[in-house]
Amino acid sequence: MLAKDVEKIENWKAFFSRCMRDHIEFVEFPQELRQQSVRSPLGGRFVYQAWVQQRHSSARIQDRLLCYFELLLRSGVLTDAEVLGCILQDFKKTGELGQKGLNDQSRQTTEAAVLDRLSFQMIQRRTIVTTVTERVHTLRVAKPLITLLSTFTQTLEHLVPLEGPFLEIGNALGQYVGAYINDLSKIGLLTSKDGGPPKDLKIWFGRYLPQFVVLISPSNAQLGQALDILQKQSGLHAESLDALLGTAVVDGVDLDSLTYQGNVLDNPVIITRAALYVYLNAMLMGRPLYDDVTLFNYLNARYSGGIPTLVTDLITATFDVLANAINRAESNGGIFIYRSFLTNKLPVLLESYSTMLFPPYSIESCITEGLSRMDPPADPYSTQSFDLLDSSGMLSEARAEFLFSCALYGLIPEQSIESILGDVPMQSLPEGGKYQKATLVAQCTANPVKIEELVGELENMEGNAAEIAGALVEIFQTLCSNKDTITLKIICNALSRKSQALDVLMIFCRPNTILQPLCELLDHWQAHEDQGEHQPVYDEFGSVLLLVLVFRQHFDLPDSELGISYTDSFILKYIRRGCISRDPSELSEREKMLLGGWIKGLFETEGISDELMSTCSPQDFYLLVATLFDQSLKACEAGVLGLETLKGGFEYLLEPFLLPSLIAGLSWSTHRLLTPTSASTTSLSILLPTLSLLVHPPSLSSDALSLHEAVLTVTTLPLDKALVSIQKLHPRRQDIDSLLTTLKSRIRHPRNTAISASELESWCGTPGGSILSSLHNSVMALVNWSTAGVSNAAPPNYTHRLLLTTETMLGAKAVLGSLLDIILKHAANEAADVVLDIVTALICAPTANDGRERLSLRHVLQSAYNDAYTLSKQDAARAEIIVRLNRRVETQGGSSTSGEIDAELDVNAAMDAAVAVDGNEILLDMGDGTGVTAGGQAQMVDVINAGIEMDLQMADVMGDVGGAEDFLGM
Repeated sequence: MLAKDVEKIENWKAFFSRCMRDHIEFVEFPQELRQQSVRSPLGGRFVYQAWVQQRHSSARIQDRLLCYFELLLRSGVLTDAEVLGCILQDFKKTGELGQKGLNDQSRQTTEAAVLDRLSFQMIQRRTIVTTVTERVHTLRVAKPLITLLSTFTQTLEHLVPLEGPFLEIGNALGQYVGAYINDLSKIGLLTSKDGGPPKDLKIWFGRYLPQFVVLISPSNAQLGQALDILQKQSGLHAESLDALLGTAVVDGVDLDSLTYQGNVLDNPVIITRAALYVYLNAMLMGRPLYDDVTLFNYLNARYSGGIPTLVTDLITATFDVLANAINRAESNGGIFIYRSFLTNKLPVLLESYSTMLFPPYSIESCITEGLSRMDPPADPYSTQSFDLLDSSGMLSEARAEFLFSCALYGLIPEQSIESILGDVPMQSLPEGGKYQKATLVAQCTANPVKIEELVGELENMEGNAAEIAGALVEIFQTLCSNKDTITLKIICNALSRKSQALDVLMIFCRPNTILQPLCELLDHWQAHEDQGEHQPVYDEFGSVLLLVLVFRQHFDLPDSELGISYTDSFILKYIRRGCISRDPSELSEREKMLLGGWIKGLFETEGISDELMSTCSPQDFYLLVATLFDQSLKACEAGVLGLETLKGGFEYLLEPFLLPSLIAGLSWSTHRLLTPTSASTTSLSILLPTLSLLVHPPSLSSDALSLHEAVLTVTTLPLDKALVSIQKLHPRRQDIDSLLTTLKSRIRHPRNTAISASELESWCGTPGGSILSSLHNSVMALVNWSTAGVSNAAPPNYTHRLLLTTETMLGAKAVLGSLLDIILKHAANEAADVVLDIVTALICAPTANDGRERLSLRHVLQSAYNDAYTLSKQDAARAEIIVRLNRRVETQGGSSTSGEIDAELDVNAAMDAAVAVDGNEILLDMGDGTGVTAGGQAQMVDVINAGIEMDLQMADVMGDVGGAEDFLGM
């Protein structure tokens, strides 16, 4: 262990000690953990060692410390594989120490408690939707688990029957094995092409689990019997293990394959400007994918303690991505995100690193150096020269805003700004100074009207957005917890009409941080007992629902990112079926009664009565809206309702307390336009005037107007597409033209990775014949920029959408092959390590979860790494590049293996378990670099979990988990 790792372990021990001493609550611990990860980044196995050593300060393990352990697992700081690997090493030491090691009951009690918590976490965390990455991570637990079973059995076989702490550990280990096998079954990893478990799993469990059962049964016959039954039911046993293993695995293994990857030498790491430019571009493109822990881990792994270089490069790269967005003429919304990150988030990051700088370096010198790289060399600090790169002057404005934000955080003196700019600044520090989250929360609690003011200030480029965002998130969570829906309505309405404020929030938090408590509140909505009227109930419910739907549409979020914890959720029902009308015969008697009540209220009486709303919950009403629209239009077509009566009734839905229901109504209308029967003149003569009223009402109150605009942001894009289709069938209808004109100014494209048809056409039309050629040219532009030797060169035109689009169209395997070709092309010249650094960034760059299952570049690279030895016999140069690239990706992208733990198994690292999708393989890296295949080819998996079948065979094309019923994701 290196000296710096020992120092960091001591730092983490002090951290756990302080948390215990100060009684840090569990809701506060994640924030403390993020800050500690920034101050002292450390690998998971070392963090676990620090946690274990802190445990020895007490005679018995404390519940609070165990809860901290659970939070370490949930946050990803620790993985199951890492913890099992550490316990494995401890047991090896136990065997080496003999009787002295066996008598260390304090450590053994800790290990039993840890295994118990691992079992509990594995059971609790399993969700319905399981990604390819999660399945690979689950497989990676197998090696340390099987090795631990073997070591535990061999170390303690002379102590049968087990007693005391060893029995506790044995019981906990057995329970974890059971939970793990059950988890493999739940996510489909116990079923291969032949209908049984993968051969590799049968080898491992078939050999070592029976030995453990023999060890534990004399002390816990019930557990031994349960494991024996589970092993047989899951098929993880072999009638003849020798026949199962065969000679191909044991006798036929080429011993050179076990050491090949480890013998490939690394080249010196070259830190390029282009790599961080690529990473930030991917992180801020479309929906901001910022995450504190992920970015800090990436930077710390990349720069290895070189904080001055890290800080300078981070400043330069942030300006690079902004300059690129301006030069590419990206949307105003996209440029706004880059500017807000530069002004509001970057100073926060710099503040975290400022304490790690020591003379002769200072944060001011790093800022000055970072900015100088953006100027022509003739006059590094001239604002006029800076403007040569930016005819609009936006970069100069952004630079001034950034410097004032740095001054706000105390990173530089305000008087230094003029000297850095080379000109007299036109702005000043905000009058209110630097905000404090606690103060803002207290102000909003005392005066809820302050919330709207803060939402507006989120869009300012003054540096205070971090504290505002933190305050709003805390207010959200508190209001939802207290069910203060009156105040919640204020903040929801304020955010629903400000899409840029939502963009800023996503720079500081993840979507489910806000959406999870909102969705849970909608699912369990109850009217306040002291509310005499029910209209306010609908009003408040609609405001919360509208924000969730605006959030979802604006960021194109999959259901898995909404924070929904169970399948019977109202919001899931609404998203998937809210626009689908049902035949009256499909309705329950209560639903028929409620539907009849709403039809009478809209069309036969003087309006919606409080009595009707008291008998119909908001959830029931919103799930009936599509059917209400369908039955009403059918009644009009049949002559039962006149058109003016229909329009007059629907006009009630424009009242603020019912306005959000138009989302389901307009979405149903969109689907109706796309059905063959809607093309008839009769249907259009009713549907189009109704749409005209709802989309462009003659008059609305100011409150209703802002809500109406928010509703249209959710529904306009699919409705516009449907009307364009209808217009082709009825080109002379002026009412369609009028509707399209009204909708045109209200179309809001989601913040996602989608591209325009013209951009795709330009990529595919590149000389050379394909989009792969465009990707090759883009990477080469980055390489040339990095090797030009000019620190002030403007960044090349780059968008990460090109890589993602190419990957979607051609598959990750083809893209990786092209990237490897580029590295090979430069392997013999000085640019080789530059290309390697850039390609590493392309693979490590963050990618949004779009709810679709596909192989990533990293998965395919891992597969190629495991097969590198076989490839080396045909193409040694390519195989070595794959090994080096995989090492870089594992280091900078966060290694998900269990660490360098040697397996004391006869079939050493012979488990090549995999998830195979569309002919491509994701192979299990056994952690020791061998990648030897024991069971032949990887197994095809069809995942069936909780009744939901996920077809993964289209992973390299466009998979869809959400289903065709997802009416808000057209």
